[in-house]
Amino acid sequence: MKIIILSLTSLLLVFSNLIAEDQAIRWAQFRGTDGLAVAPDQNVPTQFGPNKNLLWKVEVLPGHSSPVIWKDRIFLTAYAKSELKVLCLNRKDGSEIWKKSFKAQGKEEFQHEDSSPAIPTPCVDSKRLIIYFGAYGLIALDHDGEMIWEKKFPVAKNPFGFGASPILDGDSVYLLRDVVGLSTLSCWNAETGQRKWEVPRPEIGVNYSSPYVWKRNGVTEIVVGGSGKLESFNAEDGKEIWVVTNLPAFVCTSPVSSGNQLIFGGWTTSNIPGNERLVTGFDADVPREVLKDLSKFVDHFDKNKDKKIQRSELPDSRVRDVFKYLDKNRNGDWEDFEMKPFFNQKAAPGRNVLVAIRGGGRGNITKTHVMWEHKRALPYVASPVVHQGKVYYVKKGGLISCVSSENGKPFYQAKRLGLGGEYYATPVLVKDKLLVPAERGTVFVLSTDGPFEILERNQIGEGLYATPAVVDNKIYLRSSKHLWAFGSRS
Repeated sequence: MKIIILSLTSLLLVFSNLIAEDQAIRWAQFRGTDGLAVAPDQNVPTQFGPNKNLLWKVEVLPGHSSPVIWKDRIFLTAYAKSELKVLCLNRKDGSEIWKKSFKAQGKEEFQHEDSSPAIPTPCVDSKRLIIYFGAYGLIALDHDGEMIWEKKFPVAKNPFGFGASPILDGDSVYLLRDVVGLSTLSCWNAETGQRKWEVPRPEIGVNYSSPYVWKRNGVTEIVVGGSGKLESFNAEDGKEIWVVTNLPAFVCTSPVSSGNQLIFGGWTTSNIPGNERLVTGFDADVPREVLKDLSKFVDHFDKNKDKKIQRSELPDSRVRDVFKYLDKNRNGDWEDFEMKPFFNQKAAPGRNVLVAIRGGGRGNITKTHVMWEHKRALPYVASPVVHQGKVYYVKKGGLISCVSSENGKPFYQAKRLGLGGEYYATPVLVKDKLLVPAERGTVFVLSTDGPFEILERNQIGEGLYATPAVVDNKIYLRSSKHLWAFGSRS
């Protein structure tokens, strides 16, 4: 009898270990399975790159979506030759298992060089893969790429592409479509594709934040940012629970929680006056007085002296990246009437700010449930990360901050990483390290134990736009040309 009991115990132990291992090998949505960008139990190398701890790399089609993982399969989206692509790769070696193509329903005209039709990150569970393309709609495939259902929408014509990722929780898919005149938050049945509810957002303009599922005290809230406010909705019926106002007028970051607390906010050019937008738009050494006066500005950059500015006359900078947006009449020149707003335009309503919000409120809780706020070195695209009482956030230009989640007091603030440019990818916390990808092709590894310390600067050599995925003690990193797998080779 004792032998039988021991055998059963051993089987149960093996079974439980297999379940735990299976649950560990998943990175199921944007910022990971719980939307936290945290992998606390993973051991990954501090040094990695083209010649360090590289397990494999494969060439992938263009796109900025992050990889999602379920067991031994990696899923990601791409765009090539007017077709929207869904890719499934083998996690063991990066080899292609299958690829599906969808014809775009219309043309997206982007006004930023770093935009793409394949920005939203898919989400996945044990049965299905959910994808959203702004030029097509919402798609559900099984793990072998077979269609389960699809819902086509009008093309979301956003000047910088469509950034919000679909989020899957149980049998519900949450989709935020913030498009001028068409903005909605909707919930869909993951199995059938039937719409459960939809909340019109007529006052909301273009935003790029993804919805966040916040579970607390037996209630599931869907929290979404956009156009100066943060709102919470009941997951069951879409009814509004609370709202916080006087936040950034235009938002790319997504909310994140820690227990009974929510962190949200960021920075946008909409909330600063005209000439200050030029200051933030140049990484190059441009004299401050040049950015305060229109005639001096033209004289400084107008190399051919035609009283206009062409894109080729601008240095590598955000202003150059968004030249199409600045060239209102699309004639290839930045002319006087197009430049004037940068010297007299007032800031939009709202504030550039990062806030901590206490849960449990009802109605407008701006004055009652905001615990603390920060206004310095705020993130533009990369979302904050919260772990063990610390909030980490990175500002474009390469400034990293860490503050207390309890009271907002800084552990350190606006520390320089030493590399400018954009920081699109959300940092990922892995055990006692913070991975911070820079668009210019370097992944910084920071210590999370003690004061600010850069442990490594890992040069990948290609543009980095997507948030890394971390499972099975490995880092899966998408660059502008490849998908990389890094891990210890010992």
